[in-house]
Amino acid sequence: MTAIYDSIGKSYTATRAADPRITERLVALLGLQVGSKVLDVGAGTGNYSYALAEAGFQVMALEPSKVMRDQGKQHGRLSWMEGIAEDLPFGSRSFDGVVMTLCLHHFTDWKAALREASRVVGAGPIVILSFDPEYESEFWLFDYFPALAEQSQIWFPRVTEMEEFVREQLCGGIQLHRFPLPPDLKDHFAAAGWSRPEIYLDETYRSGISHFSMIDQEQVAKDLERLSDDLKSGRWDQRYGELRNSKSLDVGFIFLKLQMGEQNGALTAMSLHE
Repeated sequence: MTAIYDSIGKSYTATRAADPRITERLVALLGLQVGSKVLDVGAGTGNYSYALAEAGFQVMALEPSKVMRDQGKQHGRLSWMEGIAEDLPFGSRSFDGVVMTLCLHHFTDWKAALREASRVVGAGPIVILSFDPEYESEFWLFDYFPALAEQSQIWFPRVTEMEEFVREQLCGGIQLHRFPLPPDLKDHFAAAGWSRPEIYLDETYRSGISHFSMIDQEQVAKDLERLSDDLKSGRWDQRYGELRNSKSLDVGFIFLKLQMGEQNGALTAMSLHE
């Protein structure tokens, strides 16, 4: 994770910002009182760390990449520390809650990361924004960049496997909340441009997305050429044009709330459409 963001992180803040709807979900799922201590694991440049601090939490942002930390946002209720998810430099029960936003796929060992998060939060909530690789989506981006679809199956842990691990190893349970993407996301991660295909042709936009830096660049160039040609010819709009006016699209992004010590460790599926 460190090497990737030491490379692409220099321009990260140009396209990535905290989306208020994601922040609202994090706050709601944490369910903690104002002033509670929250650890943001894999904080990046601190977009959501800052947003949570603005919401009244005492936030510790943990980030392994110096490039990212050097761009870290500052706030009176926000502190920074270098460290990795698999070996958190904090004592047990140091925090009231933990958040992980779009970073689970970068961990070398997600099980160790969840075990560590459970240790430092005790019975408190762990809230994760991630991607469900088992969700059956006909997302057009995967048609143009099939390597993204293939790698997503490798990068992201399966929810069923996570549920089994949390239940059997951590004695906890998971709530799953689907997150259909709005068309005007402020946080420009890989799928954020689902209704605005032209933005994927912008190198600045792509440079803030780790997925594009982790697949073969020669193939990316060919895929971009095909997308560009289809946009110019109108073929993209013939096939997917209705998306330009859609209010949301579910392509597999999810919030997971892990709670340790729950009597019922079964996976609970819930909706975030409201």
